[in-house]
Amino acid sequence: MTLGRLISIDTRAGILVMVGTLLLTAPFALGLSAAAIAAGVAIGVVTTGLGLAGTAFNGRGTVPVAAHQAYDQGLAIGLLLSSGVFALAGEPAAAALFAAIGMFQAIIGGLTRYTATPAA
Repeated sequence: MTLGRLISIDTRAGILVMVGTLLLTAPFALGLSAAAIAAGVAIGVVTTGLGLAGTAFNGRGTVPVAAHQAYDQGLAIGLLLSSGVFALAGEPAAAALFAAIGMFQAIIGGLTRYTATPAA
């Protein structure tokens, strides 16, 4: 295992479920706008779904391990872009929330070992 890939794909799946739940609830808890709540719910559902899809490596309804890296990168980029949109719309709290979660997702994606078997 290299130092750069410390997180197993199983751990990453659990983190994604946590991040998805945070995205579902944080906009409500912070009293953000309706647009931020809608974006948080939509992205949170997708994030939670990706986390749950990463809990099995084979069988019906699972996402191939090779696809998870692309989805993780897309999720991070989407969160960072949505942060920029909220910043341009004059919603700094929503921009900060989506930027923080987007950066966290980028870091998690960079530290994940995208293999179905544990590293030797």
